[in-house]
Amino acid sequence: MPNISLPTGVDLYYENHGSGEPLVLIPSTAFSAEVWKPYQVPGLSKTLNLIIHDPRGSGRSRASQQVYTINQMANDVVALLDYLEIGAAHVLGHSMGGRIGLEMALNFPGRVKSLIMAASGSGQAARPGPDCIPGLPHWLVIRLVEKGFEKALREEFCDTNAFFTDAFRKQHPDKVEQFFQLAWVTHSKLSEYIHLIIARHNWEATHRLGDVRCPTLVLIGDNDSARSNHLAQAETLKNRIANAELHVLKGQSHGFFWQAPEETNQVILDWVKRHAAVKQRHFLSVS
Repeated sequence: MPNISLPTGVDLYYENHGSGEPLVLIPSTAFSAEVWKPYQVPGLSKTLNLIIHDPRGSGRSRASQQVYTINQMANDVVALLDYLEIGAAHVLGHSMGGRIGLEMALNFPGRVKSLIMAASGSGQAARPGPDCIPGLPHWLVIRLVEKGFEKALREEFCDTNAFFTDAFRKQHPDKVEQFFQLAWVTHSKLSEYIHLIIARHNWEATHRLGDVRCPTLVLIGDNDSARSNHLAQAETLKNRIANAELHVLKGQSHGFFWQAPEETNQVILDWVKRHAAVKQRHFLSVS
Protein backbone atom coordinates (compact mmCIF):
# COMPACT_ATOMS: atom_id res chain seq x y z
CA MET A 1 0.00 0.00 0.00
CA PRO A 2 1.26 3.52 -0.70
CA ASN A 3 1.13 6.23 1.94
CA ILE A 4 -2.02 8.33 2.03
CA SER A 5 -2.12 12.03 2.87
CA LEU A 6 -4.64 12.60 5.66
CA PRO A 7 -6.13 15.96 6.74
CA THR A 8 -4.65 15.42 10.21
CA GLY A 9 -1.21 16.31 8.85
CA VAL A 10 0.33 12.89 8.34
CA ASP A 11 1.30 10.78 5.34
CA LEU A 12 0.14 7.50 6.79
CA TYR A 13 1.22 4.01 5.78
CA TYR A 14 -1.54 1.42 6.15
CA GLU A 15 -2.56 -2.03 4.94
CA ASN A 16 -5.88 -3.89 4.63
CA HIS A 17 -6.07 -7.66 4.99
CA GLY A 18 -9.12 -9.91 4.70
CA SER A 19 -12.80 -9.07 4.79
CA GLY A 20 -15.62 -9.04 7.31
CA GLU A 21 -15.96 -7.06 10.52
CA PRO A 22 -13.39 -4.22 10.53
CA LEU A 23 -10.74 -4.44 13.24
CA VAL A 24 -8.04 -1.78 13.64
CA LEU A 25 -4.82 -2.91 15.34
CA ILE A 26 -2.78 -0.08 16.92
CA PRO A 27 0.73 -1.13 17.97
CA SER A 28 2.74 -0.31 21.07
CA THR A 29 5.05 2.69 21.45
CA ALA A 30 7.29 3.25 18.41
CA PHE A 31 6.31 -0.02 16.68
CA SER A 32 5.16 -0.16 13.08
CA ALA A 33 2.51 -2.39 11.51
CA GLU A 34 5.19 -5.01 10.78
CA VAL A 35 4.93 -6.46 14.30
CA TRP A 36 1.42 -7.75 13.49
CA LYS A 37 2.49 -9.70 10.41
CA PRO A 38 3.96 -12.92 11.85
CA TYR A 39 0.80 -13.99 13.72
CA GLN A 40 -2.09 -11.50 13.81
CA VAL A 41 -2.38 -10.79 10.07
CA PRO A 42 -2.51 -14.46 8.99
CA GLY A 43 -4.59 -15.51 12.00
CA LEU A 44 -7.19 -12.73 12.12
CA SER A 45 -7.59 -11.76 8.46
CA LYS A 46 -9.18 -15.12 7.65
CA THR A 47 -12.48 -13.83 9.04
CA LEU A 48 -11.97 -10.09 9.69
CA ASN A 49 -11.18 -6.96 7.72
CA LEU A 50 -7.87 -6.25 9.44
CA ILE A 51 -6.58 -2.67 9.25
CA ILE A 52 -2.99 -2.03 10.33
CA HIS A 53 -0.88 1.12 10.06
CA ASP A 54 2.35 2.80 11.10
CA PRO A 55 1.41 5.47 13.67
CA ARG A 56 3.00 8.87 13.18
CA GLY A 57 6.64 8.83 14.23
CA SER A 58 7.15 5.18 13.35
CA GLY A 59 7.87 3.09 10.27
CA ARG A 60 6.88 4.60 6.93
CA SER A 61 4.47 7.29 8.15
CA ARG A 62 5.56 10.92 8.10
CA ALA A 63 3.98 13.75 10.12
CA SER A 64 4.16 17.45 9.30
CA GLN A 65 3.93 18.47 12.96
CA GLN A 66 6.95 18.41 15.28
CA VAL A 67 4.94 17.65 18.41
CA TYR A 68 3.09 14.36 18.81
CA THR A 69 0.09 13.76 21.07
CA ILE A 70 -2.20 10.82 21.80
CA ASN A 71 -5.08 12.95 20.55
CA GLN A 72 -3.35 13.46 17.18
CA MET A 73 -2.77 9.75 16.77
CA ALA A 74 -6.40 8.97 17.58
CA ASN A 75 -7.47 11.57 15.01
CA ASP A 76 -5.18 9.87 12.48
CA VAL A 77 -7.00 6.56 12.92
CA VAL A 78 -10.42 8.22 12.56
CA ALA A 79 -9.19 9.97 9.38
CA LEU A 80 -7.99 6.60 8.08
CA LEU A 81 -11.45 5.12 8.69
CA ASP A 82 -12.93 8.10 6.82
CA TYR A 83 -10.59 7.42 3.91
CA LEU A 84 -11.62 3.76 3.89
CA GLU A 85 -15.30 4.76 4.17
CA ILE A 86 -15.72 2.70 7.34
CA GLY A 87 -18.27 4.21 9.69
CA ALA A 88 -17.29 2.25 12.78
CA ALA A 89 -14.71 -0.40 13.59
CA HIS A 90 -13.57 -2.56 16.44
CA VAL A 91 -10.34 -1.14 17.85
CA LEU A 92 -7.52 -3.01 19.57
CA GLY A 93 -4.61 -1.09 21.01
CA HIS A 94 -1.50 -2.64 22.54
CA SER A 95 0.15 -0.66 25.35
CA MET A 96 0.34 2.96 24.07
CA GLY A 97 -1.90 1.83 21.21
CA GLY A 98 -4.57 1.20 23.84
CA ARG A 99 -4.33 4.81 24.93
CA ILE A 100 -4.91 5.86 21.33
CA GLY A 101 -7.91 3.54 21.10
CA LEU A 102 -9.27 4.86 24.40
CA GLU A 103 -8.96 8.44 23.13
CA MET A 104 -10.96 7.40 20.06
CA ALA A 105 -13.67 5.83 22.20
CA LEU A 106 -13.92 8.98 24.33
CA ASN A 107 -13.86 11.56 21.53
CA PHE A 108 -15.53 9.62 18.70
CA PRO A 109 -17.84 7.14 20.50
CA GLY A 110 -19.87 6.38 17.37
CA ARG A 111 -16.76 5.24 15.50
CA VAL A 112 -15.69 2.50 17.95
CA LYS A 113 -17.82 -0.66 17.87
CA SER A 114 -15.83 -2.21 20.68
CA LEU A 115 -12.50 -1.56 22.35
CA ILE A 116 -9.77 -3.98 23.42
CA MET A 117 -7.27 -2.45 25.83
CA ALA A 118 -4.36 -4.89 25.54
CA ALA A 119 -1.69 -4.51 28.22
CA SER A 120 -2.54 -0.84 28.40
CA GLY A 121 -3.60 1.92 30.76
CA SER A 122 -5.39 5.24 31.08
CA GLY A 123 -2.48 7.51 31.96
CA GLN A 124 -0.02 8.36 34.69
CA ALA A 125 -2.58 8.64 37.49
CA ALA A 126 -3.12 4.88 37.44
CA ARG A 127 0.60 4.06 37.51
CA PRO A 128 2.47 3.07 40.68
CA GLY A 129 5.40 4.81 42.36
CA PRO A 130 7.31 7.66 40.67
CA ASP A 131 5.77 6.74 37.31
CA CYS A 132 2.60 8.55 38.42
CA ILE A 133 4.33 11.87 37.64
CA PRO A 134 3.67 13.23 34.12
CA GLY A 135 6.63 13.82 31.84
CA LEU A 136 9.63 11.95 30.49
CA PRO A 137 10.28 9.09 32.95
CA HIS A 138 13.48 9.25 34.97
CA TRP A 139 14.21 5.53 34.52
CA LEU A 140 13.98 5.80 30.73
CA VAL A 141 16.38 8.74 30.54
CA ILE A 142 18.91 6.91 32.69
CA ARG A 143 18.61 3.73 30.62
CA LEU A 144 19.05 5.54 27.31
CA VAL A 145 22.03 7.55 28.58
CA GLU A 146 23.79 4.58 30.15
CA LYS A 147 23.18 2.02 27.41
CA GLY A 148 22.41 3.90 24.21
CA PHE A 149 19.25 3.59 22.14
CA GLU A 150 19.56 0.19 20.45
CA LYS A 151 21.13 -1.54 23.44
CA ALA A 152 18.43 -0.15 25.75
CA LEU A 153 15.68 -1.50 23.51
CA ARG A 154 17.42 -4.85 23.09
CA GLU A 155 17.72 -5.21 26.86
CA GLU A 156 14.01 -4.45 27.34
CA PHE A 157 12.85 -6.89 24.66
CA CYS A 158 15.42 -9.66 25.02
CA ASP A 159 16.89 -9.58 28.52
CA THR A 160 14.02 -8.67 30.85
CA ASN A 161 10.55 -10.07 31.47
CA ALA A 162 8.95 -6.85 30.17
CA PHE A 163 7.76 -8.48 26.92
CA PHE A 164 8.55 -12.17 27.38
CA THR A 165 8.63 -14.26 30.54
CA ASP A 166 11.90 -15.67 31.86
CA ALA A 167 10.83 -19.20 30.96
CA PHE A 168 9.90 -18.28 27.38
CA ARG A 169 13.18 -16.41 26.80
CA LYS A 170 15.14 -19.37 28.10
CA GLN A 171 13.24 -21.89 25.94
CA HIS A 172 12.92 -19.76 22.78
CA PRO A 173 15.84 -17.31 22.53
CA ASP A 174 15.59 -17.53 18.74
CA LYS A 175 11.98 -16.32 18.74
CA VAL A 176 12.82 -13.45 21.06
CA GLU A 177 15.71 -12.41 18.82
CA GLN A 178 13.47 -12.68 15.74
CA PHE A 179 10.95 -10.38 17.39
CA PHE A 180 13.61 -7.80 18.21
CA GLN A 181 14.95 -7.83 14.66
CA LEU A 182 11.42 -7.55 13.23
CA ALA A 183 10.56 -4.59 15.48
CA TRP A 184 13.91 -2.80 15.16
CA VAL A 185 13.94 -2.47 11.36
CA THR A 186 10.91 -0.13 11.30
CA HIS A 187 11.07 1.07 14.91
CA SER A 188 10.99 4.82 15.53
CA LYS A 189 14.37 6.52 15.50
CA LEU A 190 15.62 8.13 18.70
CA SER A 191 14.19 11.61 18.09
CA GLU A 192 10.73 10.31 17.16
CA TYR A 193 10.86 7.80 19.99
CA ILE A 194 11.35 10.60 22.53
CA HIS A 195 8.43 12.52 20.99
CA LEU A 196 6.23 9.43 21.39
CA ILE A 197 7.33 8.81 24.98
CA ILE A 198 6.53 12.44 25.84
CA ALA A 199 3.10 12.03 24.21
CA ARG A 200 2.48 8.84 26.18
CA HIS A 201 3.55 10.21 29.56
CA ASN A 202 1.81 13.58 29.28
CA TRP A 203 -1.58 12.08 28.40
CA GLU A 204 -4.17 11.37 31.05
CA ALA A 205 -7.68 9.90 30.78
CA THR A 206 -8.20 8.10 34.08
CA HIS A 207 -10.70 10.77 35.11
CA ARG A 208 -12.71 10.13 31.91
CA LEU A 209 -13.01 6.34 32.10
CA GLY A 210 -16.60 6.64 33.28
CA ASP A 211 -17.48 8.21 29.92
CA VAL A 212 -16.55 5.11 27.87
CA ARG A 213 -19.75 3.66 26.42
CA CYS A 214 -18.57 0.99 23.96
CA PRO A 215 -18.06 -2.64 25.01
CA THR A 216 -14.54 -2.85 26.43
CA LEU A 217 -12.25 -5.81 26.96
CA VAL A 218 -9.22 -5.40 29.22
CA LEU A 219 -6.68 -8.00 28.09
CA ILE A 220 -3.61 -8.56 30.26
CA GLY A 221 -0.96 -11.16 31.05
CA ASP A 222 -0.66 -12.24 34.68
CA ASN A 223 3.12 -11.59 34.60
CA ASP A 224 2.87 -8.02 33.24
CA SER A 225 3.95 -6.32 36.46
CA ALA A 226 7.46 -5.12 35.48
CA ARG A 227 8.15 -1.41 35.94
CA SER A 228 4.81 0.15 34.82
CA ASN A 229 2.75 -2.65 36.40
CA HIS A 230 0.11 -3.06 33.72
CA LEU A 231 -1.73 -5.48 36.01
CA ALA A 232 -2.55 -2.60 38.36
CA GLN A 233 -3.52 -0.40 35.43
CA ALA A 234 -5.79 -3.16 34.09
CA GLU A 235 -7.66 -3.23 37.40
CA THR A 236 -8.25 0.52 37.13
CA LEU A 237 -9.66 0.10 33.63
CA LYS A 238 -11.89 -2.78 34.73
CA ASN A 239 -13.20 -0.94 37.78
CA ARG A 240 -13.87 2.43 36.15
CA ILE A 241 -15.19 1.55 32.68
CA ALA A 242 -18.83 0.54 32.90
CA ASN A 243 -19.34 -3.18 32.22
CA ALA A 244 -15.72 -3.68 31.14
CA GLU A 245 -14.59 -7.29 31.01
CA LEU A 246 -11.20 -8.45 32.24
CA HIS A 247 -9.44 -11.38 30.59
CA VAL A 248 -6.16 -12.54 32.14
CA LEU A 249 -3.78 -14.62 30.03
CA LYS A 250 -1.97 -17.09 32.25
CA GLY A 251 1.81 -17.20 32.11
CA GLN A 252 2.09 -14.11 29.89
CA SER A 253 3.84 -10.77 30.12
CA HIS A 254 3.59 -7.67 27.89
CA GLY A 255 4.27 -9.47 24.62
CA PHE A 256 1.51 -12.09 24.63
CA PHE A 257 0.72 -11.32 20.97
CA TRP A 258 4.01 -13.03 20.09
CA GLN A 259 4.49 -15.42 23.01
CA ALA A 260 0.99 -16.95 22.84
CA PRO A 261 -0.39 -15.87 19.45
CA GLU A 262 -2.96 -18.65 18.98
CA GLU A 263 -4.54 -18.11 22.39
CA THR A 264 -4.47 -14.32 21.98
CA ASN A 265 -5.98 -14.42 18.48
CA GLN A 266 -8.80 -16.66 19.68
CA VAL A 267 -9.69 -14.24 22.48
CA ILE A 268 -9.78 -11.40 19.94
CA LEU A 269 -11.90 -13.33 17.44
CA ASP A 270 -14.37 -14.45 20.10
CA TRP A 271 -14.72 -10.87 21.37
CA VAL A 272 -15.30 -9.30 17.94
CA LYS A 273 -17.79 -12.00 16.97
CA ARG A 274 -19.73 -11.50 20.20
CA HIS A 275 -19.98 -7.72 19.77
CA ALA A 276 -20.33 -7.37 16.00
CA ALA A 277 -24.09 -7.56 15.38
CA VAL A 278 -25.35 -5.73 18.46
CA LYS A 279 -23.02 -2.76 18.07
CA GLN A 280 -23.64 -2.55 14.33
CA ARG A 281 -27.40 -2.31 14.87
CA HIS A 282 -26.88 0.41 17.45
CA PHE A 283 -24.57 2.39 15.17
CA LEU A 284 -26.97 2.19 12.23
CA SER A 285 -29.88 3.30 14.39
CA VAL A 286 -28.21 6.56 15.40
CA SER A 287 -26.36 7.42 12.20
